[in-house]
Amino acid sequence: MNTISKTTRIIDLTLDQLDVLLEEKFSKFQNSINPKNDRVGDYELACEITGYSKQRLYQLVSEEIIPFVKLPSGGVRFFEKDLLDWFKKYKNKSESEVSEIAETLLMKRKMRRKN
Repeated sequence: MNTISKTTRIIDLTLDQLDVLLEEKFSKFQNSINPKNDRVGDYELACEITGYSKQRLYQLVSEEIIPFVKLPSGGVRFFEKDLLDWFKKYKNKSESEVSEIAETLLMKRKMRRKN
């Protein structure tokens, strides 16, 4: 296994090396969070943490898939810790579990469009 240096290109990495690298980055990011200073924010924070576009986040909120808090004014807020916990929850799903979730989401979407 080749060592990874600052000059190593991503395309040259194996899947195992990428997995190790991503796990290191995720654990550093997660360990840097102080539960007492949990960041709270709007879609900008959620975009930063998840890497999703605002459009995708709007969909996840409307389908109530992603953890969020509705404000009385109609706005939405996200807690950094909740988003990271949500990622961990879905990280180790089997292919059949992911398919089942996808089918459920599709069914919900079809039902919503009929109304």
